Amino acid sequence: MLIAKSQSGKMMDLSLKKKSDIQALKKKKWYCPSCQEVVIIKNGNVMCSHFAHKQKSDCSSFSENESKEHLLGKKLIAENCKKFSIPYELEAFLPDLKQRPDILVANKYAIEFQCSPLSISRFKERTATYQDNGYQVIWILGEKLHLTSKLTKLQKNFVYLSKEIGFYLWELDVIKKQIRNNYYLVATSKKLLRREKNWNLSHVNFLQILTYSNQKNKKQFYELETEIELFHQLGQWNHQLNQRMPKEMFLQQYFYSKRLNLRELPCELMLPSYKSVLFQEKELILRHAIYELLMNKKEVTKEQLYEKVFQSFKEEEMESYLLVGKKRLIKYHTSLYLCFLLQSGIVIKKENTFIFQMKKLNIRQIEKEILGIPLKYVMINK
Repeated sequence: MLIAKSQSGKMMDLSLKKKSDIQALKKKKWYCPSCQEVVIIKNGNVMCSHFAHKQKSDCSSFSENESKEHLLGKKLIAENCKKFSIPYELEAFLPDLKQRPDILVANKYAIEFQCSPLSISRFKERTATYQDNGYQVIWILGEKLHLTSKLTKLQKNFVYLSKEIGFYLWELDVIKKQIRNNYYLVATSKKLLRREKNWNLSHVNFLQILTYSNQKNKKQFYELETEIELFHQLGQWNHQLNQRMPKEMFLQQYFYSKRLNLRELPCELMLPSYKSVLFQEKELILRHAIYELLMNKKEVTKEQLYEKVFQSFKEEEMESYLLVGKKRLIKYHTSLYLCFLLQSGIVIKKENTFIFQMKKLNIRQIEKEILGIPLKYVMINK
């Protein structure tokens, strides 16, 4: 912890002090602002200078295993806020919430710098508490949780969604003093696609960094060859079904109940080849719900489509991604699938109504697919 209070009740922020000045402060008595227990100053050469509880403390607000990375990360953001005159409170105690974000910025953003794995239930509890009390929580991931070749189950919970940059998550590199935004996250059967934007905290206003997800950027695109991608996807499913992998068995069972075979799904469900980084293959259920409704009713509104999709997912089958929201997640992927249906001529739009055209696609006639942000999908025929 970087904050403690003196015997007179005055708060002391060690992130603003030099090591030589901190050494003199060790002679005074300091208290935890949360549990009121006596704390001591640790001012060594390995860790960032900080306050620590004595052994066997029962304080629930602060961890005694706080890492060097975590202390440095909080210090970097606090220094940035001070430099650019941004209102902030380090380790702010929010009594109504009984939670203490690493930094409260502009009395609006609850910044959580997460350096080690935590349970998803704990993540949801903390996030929901912030959201229910009007705070915008920003989870920033430390080195152990940085993105690699795919999203883990835990990492998926830290993903945000923006109209301008798609799915994204935040990371902090304390050595380089850089905040990174991994954005435009899209899954294919082969790999996770992404773009990166980096800022140096020594030079760029932290509030400006946080608003990047809402800023208009130049249009960007991904492109893939359709036949190659689908061949690879079907090969994966064959292997995973033979291994009786739970996710693929669930999908196979779902489509079997609809008199379809996962290995032989029609092109109208297999496309777009791009998949949600959160739904992944379960996005096929969303597509089937939309396609089935259009085929049966012939003419439907977007609201009817949303309702049908929501009904298609049982509550226990839907992950609760609090930083995106279930409804927003489903609406985004419904819109993407409708882009495909319109672009391929399977449906046409008349005012607010989508009209089914009974058109079948031939996969061999499609050369490649292009996905752009803001959301745009295009097929290129041979």
